[in-house]
Amino acid sequence: MTYDPRGQRGEGGGGAAGSERELKFIADPQTLKDALAAPLLGGGAGAGAPAWRELRTLYFDTDDGALSRARVALRVRRSQDGSVMGLKRAAANDRGMFEREETEVAVPSGGPDLSLFDKALAREVTDVTGGKPLAPRFGSDVRRAARTVAVEGAAIEVAFDDGFLFAGDRREPIAEIELELKSGPPCALFDLGLGLVEAFPVRLGLRSKAERAHALLVPEPPAPVRADDPALRPAMILDEAIAAVVRNCLAHFLGNLPALEGGDRVEAVHQMRVGMRRLRSAMDLFGKAFPTSEIDALRAEAKRIGTVLGEARDWDVFVERLRGGALARFAREPGFDLLIAAAEAKAAAGHAAVARLEDDKTVARFALKIERLATGRAWREGGAEEALAALNAPVAAFAARALDKLDRKVTKRGHRFQSLTPEARHKLRIDLKHMRYATEFFGGLFDAGAAGRFVKKASSLQDALGERNDAVIALRLVEDLAAPDPAGAGAFAHASGVVTGWCAREGEGDAGALDKDWRRVVKAASSWRKDYDKRVEPA
Repeated sequence: MTYDPRGQRGEGGGGAAGSERELKFIADPQTLKDALAAPLLGGGAGAGAPAWRELRTLYFDTDDGALSRARVALRVRRSQDGSVMGLKRAAANDRGMFEREETEVAVPSGGPDLSLFDKALAREVTDVTGGKPLAPRFGSDVRRAARTVAVEGAAIEVAFDDGFLFAGDRREPIAEIELELKSGPPCALFDLGLGLVEAFPVRLGLRSKAERAHALLVPEPPAPVRADDPALRPAMILDEAIAAVVRNCLAHFLGNLPALEGGDRVEAVHQMRVGMRRLRSAMDLFGKAFPTSEIDALRAEAKRIGTVLGEARDWDVFVERLRGGALARFAREPGFDLLIAAAEAKAAAGHAAVARLEDDKTVARFALKIERLATGRAWREGGAEEALAALNAPVAAFAARALDKLDRKVTKRGHRFQSLTPEARHKLRIDLKHMRYATEFFGGLFDAGAAGRFVKKASSLQDALGERNDAVIALRLVEDLAAPDPAGAGAFAHASGVVTGWCAREGEGDAGALDKDWRRVVKAASSWRKDYDKRVEPA
């Protein structure tokens, strides 16, 4: 049995109303020119000169930015063909970052007219704005050349945009290549995107023109993004649920790239690491049940990316310990300033290594391959009849079995908790982390409130165990540091000794508090999954 992605929602895109599946790539003017002539994107001999269109787009919002806060873009685009009003918003939680809900309708003037939308959509927009008046807030002026290329049985529109965004008197030049699926198998879109990444110096664009123009109007640094739970329903089949979970984890990881580039980089690295851990945990969970070489390869790549993020995060935590944690009390000790400077240099090198993941296209390749995995349902490949039947069954049955298995593993790992060695507790922390992530994925299928309480208790124990582990890591990091010059070697050694002694003490932790946290976790671990079969809605 072969999975056919043609039937997925969003196949057509680009209609008057529906879903739009699109990839955006950031380029520079020369790359735009080179890509326009590339056979890969429909150029080359016999392609003819492209027809350029002038597009002026105004985005409308309330004075207090109600639509932007709701991640809704209401625009009127004017060209030589007339004016079109469009509404774009993020697709449902389970659809991923590369799909948007879109509605377009011709308008007679340069302003929006909500009455031209259907009544339900017009009412939804009014509810978001609270009935406040709409006015043009920002926009774009671009020249666009577009052509449609045939790839693997799909029709994909390739648009080349050259121009600028504006908000008030602020301007920002843009050069973008957009790939939009018009018809056919969605995997072809990601294959073309991968080909584009390999052929040209482009970056994966994660913010829309509206979001980038809004940032000109309200110049605040992008905020790091925390994980949210995937929108699973008891009647959802497992096949759909796997795709939803994988996309949810990828969105958490990618959602922090803007903050990494121009916001709170320390927190962005932390959240990207958590996102990658969640994704690896999901691939472990599903890959064991439905093994494929594609999942194995991506899991290995996720581990490599996670290692780079982990190194940067370890140094960030260490620097925070030196500057603002308990170790800050030793700031006046001889050589402490030298120790901090050496640690900050290591942290900066770690962040540079993370930035290279984006610069060398590692992130773009990985993201497109993960989305292709989810879109093409690669876990179905080579599956036996029994496995395929399980994929077509409601997700709650698989979720309950998976959580019970993880619960048993955690309970066994934590047996005689108080006498566990540091190495055994570290392994327990890893297993507990996998169960916590699985609970975040599946908890809403059972008793969301009780599942949330378990996650809270598990997080508390993880944090406590993590503090001990951070102290152990800090001991290793101190050994990696060296005095910046021989003259300060003595003072540097003194400061290193102080830190080593303190971290060794912290590594022991509060045994009584840890034991209480463990008992709370054991008590809350499984009660919320009882009678799960009674909660499963008929398909």
